[in-house]
Parts: sequence; structure tokens; C-alpha cells
Amino acid sequence: MPIAYRLSPLFFKYMNSPYIILWGICSARALLYLSLQNYPALIPVLQKEWQMSNAAAGSILSVFHMGFVVSLVGLSVLTDWVSTKKVFLYSCIAFAISGLLFALFARSYHTALLFRGLMGLALGGTYTPGLKLISEAFSSTLRGRAMGFFIGAGSIGHAGSLAVTGWIAAHYGWPAAFFVTSLGSFLGAVVPFIVLRGMEEKKPEPEERKFKKELLTNRPALLMIAGYSAHAWELEGMRAWTPAFLIACYLAVGSPKDHAIQAGSSFSSALYIMGVFSTLIAGYLSDRLGRTTVIIAMMAISIVCSFSFGWLIGSPMAWVMILGLSYGFSVIAESPVFSSGLTEVVSPHYLGTALGLRSLIGLGIAALAPTIFGLILDLTNPGQGEKVLGYLPNWGWAFSMLGLVALVGPWTMFKLRALPESVKMAGGKK
Repeated sequence: MPIAYRLSPLFFKYMNSPYIILWGICSARALLYLSLQNYPALIPVLQKEWQMSNAAAGSILSVFHMGFVVSLVGLSVLTDWVSTKKVFLYSCIAFAISGLLFALFARSYHTALLFRGLMGLALGGTYTPGLKLISEAFSSTLRGRAMGFFIGAGSIGHAGSLAVTGWIAAHYGWPAAFFVTSLGSFLGAVVPFIVLRGMEEKKPEPEERKFKKELLTNRPALLMIAGYSAHAWELEGMRAWTPAFLIACYLAVGSPKDHAIQAGSSFSSALYIMGVFSTLIAGYLSDRLGRTTVIIAMMAISIVCSFSFGWLIGSPMAWVMILGLSYGFSVIAESPVFSSGLTEVVSPHYLGTALGLRSLIGLGIAALAPTIFGLILDLTNPGQGEKVLGYLPNWGWAFSMLGLVALVGPWTMFKLRALPESVKMAGGKK
């Protein structure tokens, strides 16, 4: 008997390890996300090239998020009926293709709106299905930290996208930055096909569907969804506009344009790297201390940062960096904890639908944050809507708006802690 044939069962048993599965999913996510920040990092440049106001620039980000929500909801529900693994794999391919189309053909506001929307439509099947695959592979006692790795992998991809985009754009121009970052997504489509090959496909078991009972009257789940919505609003608004804000900060202290673009992108990348550590730490702590405890603590920090960050325009960059790193650490830290908590208060047979409902409400609301942020910038900087790559003096009101909405998050978690069903989370630690 050939040795390769005898070893193949051992190989697939090894590849079916939860930790190998987690590595494959996280690697795919990090590589796919290399093309996600190529537009936000270059908003100040593209506003001038494509003659866009702040609101118009933000609307491209909002269309992406709307497309993301549409596919996320549809494909999340689909995973309760078909193989989650197949949904994840084919979505990775679709996103890689759409990212390349954006890089090649986005040359104006309207073409960017179209192809960024397609990217959002393709990306939805890589998020919730990825979370569901992790929930299938890991027990509740390890799920928080496993999902922390998943969210952290996205932060690595975001950070790499910002760093690569800034450097290439400064040296070779924005079209080259678009193209190079889109190539990384193709690696993200190939990796999971190889690594997840040995993962068993769990087909949903048919059962009587009781959507209203399991979700619409499930108060702990609805509180989790409400809290997540507030978190997503703050996160998406902050991430969409922070690269442009940091470029403005460098310009405000007298930096040349090219240096401001590269330095702002690099600094934004560092903020995403902080998210890598925070999601791992928060996921681990939520397994030890409880879900709501960690969410409340992290959101309290990020809300303080939201009310403070935008007012630092024109201040020494050291102060901007200190608060910015704290903001980057805290604003995404609770993301895996919200996901872990929801998986524990909803029946596994309805998990895909629950995650889809969460996405519809939470990310649907958050999709408006970049546009509202840009609109507030236009309103609080009258007559300067077209002053791109120049000094916009008022950013504080736009960032404060993010913190105001985010206050809903801690409130919902205090309400959830008071419910008897909260003992289902993190082995009774709430």
C-alpha cells in the first residue's frame, strides 16, 4: 500500500483540528481585507481627483456597507439551510474578483460607487459564516478567544491595507495602490480552499421553524443586537474617517502633502494593529470575567475617545497618537464578545438567522455612519467642503456624534446583566 495513501487519513485528521480550521479562516480574512482600506486611506486625494464633497466621499463607504449588509443577511440565513463552509469559500472568491474590478475600473465617483457596492455584496458571506464555522469548532469556554482571533485577523488585514496603500500611493500613485492591494485578496480566496479541505461539512438538521419564539421574543438576543448596533455605528464611522482625519492632523501641523498621506496611512495602520491585540485580550477576558463586563468596560473607553479625538486637530501629534492608539484599541475590542454572547443565547439551529438579523439591524444602521459623519463635517466647516488636502478646523462634532450613539451599548449590557438568561453566557459569568 503506498505510504501517501496510508498517511492521508492522518493528514485530514490533522487538518480537521479546530486550531487549523481557525488558522485557515483567520488567514483568509486577513488576506481578503488587504483591499478594504485602499479607498478610505486615499479619500483626501480622491476627493480632489473625482471632485467629491465630504458627504459624497462618505456615501461610497455607506454603499459598500449597505451591500455588505444585504449579502450578510441573505447568506447568514442561508447557512441555516445549506453548508456554511461552501458559503464561506465561494464568497471569498467573489470578493477577490470584485476587489480587482474596483481596482481596474473605479475612476470616478459613480464607478467607485458601483464597484465598491459590489465588494460589499461579495464580502458578506465571509463574515457571519466564518463566525458560525468557529462556533461549530469551539466550545463555549474557548469561543470568546477564538472569535477574538477572527476579528483580530480582520484588523491585521485593515492595517496591512493602510500601510501598503499609503506607501504605494506616495511613490507610484493611487491606481497602483488600488491594483496591488487587490492582489492580496486572491491569496485570501485560495488559502481557505486548501486549509479547510479536511473540515467536515455540517448540514443543518431539518426541524420545525419557530422564528418568532427563538428570535423576535428572545430578549437577551435583542439586547445583544441593540448593543452591537451601537458598537458598529461607532466602529464604522471611526474607521471610515480616521485615515482622512490623521492626514488632516499632519497637514495642520505643517507637513507636506506626500508626507501627510504616507504618515497618516501608517498611523492609521497602527490603530488597526491595536485592534489585533484588543480583540484577543477582550475575547480571553470575556471567557474569564464575563461577556457584559468586558463589553461595558471597553465601550466606556471608546466612547470617551469619540468625544475627545476630533477636537485634537492642530494639537501636537504626540497627543493625537496617544489618544488615537487608545481609540484603536478600545473601539473594536468588544466585537468578538458580542458575537460570542449571541451564540450562547440563541439556539444553534437559528444561529445563522440570528447573526443575519443582527447584521441587518446593526450594520444596516452603521452603514449610514460614514455619510452622516461627512455631512456633519460639511455643516461644521461651511464653505470648505471642497477644501481637500487642506485644513478643516472642525472634526470634533463629527466624532462626538459617534460617541453619542454608542452610549446605547453599555445601557443594553446593564439591562442584559439583570436578566436570568444572562447566565448562559461564558459558563455563567454573564
